[in-house]
Amino acid sequence: MKTKTTVVRGLGIDVIVVETMHTDAVSTLFYVATIFVRERMTGTEKLVRRTRIPGSGQELARAVQRMGVRALDHLTA
Repeated sequence: MKTKTTVVRGLGIDVIVVETMHTDAVSTLFYVATIFVRERMTGTEKLVRRTRIPGSGQELARAVQRMGVRALDHLTA
């Protein structure tokens, strides 16, 4: 199993994307991405979304880097 953690730092919050993937020689057997929002002042983490679509964790991390916190607006609605 391979775990990749991406932290996108903001002014008031950090967005943490943890991707876990298990592959064999042919294809991907298991993929899960969990997205957390961590408050800077208190350090509390809140689970925002869990997804099993391969690559969606990195796509969200790039969107947050590009658009900021507004990229998370569609997740809470």
